[in-house]
Amino acid sequence: MKKNMLGLTIGTLCLVASIGAHATTAAELIVRGTIKPLACNLSLAGGGIVDYQVIPSGSLSATQFNPLAPKSVSLSVSCGQTPAKFGLALTDLQSGSKVPGILGTGFTEAQNYGLGAVSGKRTGGYSVTLKDLRSSTGNLSPLMRVGTTGSWQSSDGKVAQKPSQYSWRNGTSLVPASITQLNGTLEVKAVINRTQDLDLTRDVTLDGRATLELTYI
Repeated sequence: MKKNMLGLTIGTLCLVASIGAHATTAAELIVRGTIKPLACNLSLAGGGIVDYQVIPSGSLSATQFNPLAPKSVSLSVSCGQTPAKFGLALTDLQSGSKVPGILGTGFTEAQNYGLGAVSGKRTGGYSVTLKDLRSSTGNLSPLMRVGTTGSWQSSDGKVAQKPSQYSWRNGTSLVPASITQLNGTLEVKAVINRTQDLDLTRDVTLDGRATLELTYI
């Protein structure tokens, strides 16, 4: 019994010693790194909140749409020291609450954003307009196109929902400008539905929500 155990032990030790002594004749070379896109930062003043505060129901029409005063939110895009061509697109997160025709003449339904619904009744809508666009070198004029491959054309700044995309030019050519800094204003104008179409037995909260997305061109 002792001899068998000893032989097994010696055999195991020899096998381990043989593996440990195996020569290494190859090594792996790993090359690493990360290529990042241009780093542009988008921000909206005040967290992008437009607050109409308390709106007395008695000040609203029962039979007509009720436009409110426009409010502005400052917009800023910074690309550091590297000029970039970029654009903006807006997605309505409350599109199911849109009230058709509430913005009136001069606006399309693609420019109509929903204000949510209370008790199944749609609260209203709002428009978004790009204004006072400028870079560190001067004023900019808005451009727009449908999708990411359409032709650029001049824009009045009224922002239609995605897939429309917006950018800006600094000359006469309809080509997005390459800039390091963008400053401007988003003008928001809300319109409340007719009160006969609202549930005024309870508070009606304006609940418009949209996502502003920056993309590189």
